[in-house]
Amino acid sequence: MAEDIRTMTNPDGITEFERGYEVPDCVVLDSTYCSMGRMVANRACKAAGWNYFDSVILLDLVPECGVTVEDVEAFEAKLADGTADIASLRASDEFKRIDAAFQLAVERALAQGPCLIHDRVDKATVLAMGKTCASALCYAYDKPAKRVRAQYSPLYAHLSDPAELDAAIGREDNKRIAWHALHSDDTRWGERGTYDLMINTDLVGRDFAAQLLAQLMLGEK
Repeated sequence: MAEDIRTMTNPDGITEFERGYEVPDCVVLDSTYCSMGRMVANRACKAAGWNYFDSVILLDLVPECGVTVEDVEAFEAKLADGTADIASLRASDEFKRIDAAFQLAVERALAQGPCLIHDRVDKATVLAMGKTCASALCYAYDKPAKRVRAQYSPLYAHLSDPAELDAAIGREDNKRIAWHALHSDDTRWGERGTYDLMINTDLVGRDFAAQLLAQLMLGEK
């Protein structure tokens, strides 16, 4: 029998319907390549007064580890074709060195106060560090729009062929999928049910996506 919302019991005051929202210490954000994830995250952090961290900024927190952006890029080049042997790479000294640097950087980022971390840590890791956390994903499906955005990157400004641009975008997503698999037991990167909030930036646009993230950070209704 179909439920008629007009005749259902008013849920006000019923505990099962009244869970309150608690502002997290951290939001971890994944994003598909060219979904404007970094731009959305940066705008959300400015609106919420939170700290923003990504790969480059995190490494600035741990200079004593000696891990550079170039080191990370060289390692991730091995992940681009989507056929990486995750078990072998996870056991490698190279990954252990890079991962240890990011783990320490995440600890230091969390110690500075509420923050959003893009693409370098998962929710379970933050929770294990004793902080509360919400996870989010920015994604986009509009291929023509993603191709245009890719051409703004110095990496792909020289490309114009749609097939080459699609392949480049695919390689960047492969890196993110594989990196997540390397440091997380949950390998469902980008899948529904993996995140607390998923934002289709094709639908809502950059600015409204940033507003949604800022509301998640601040608990605004």
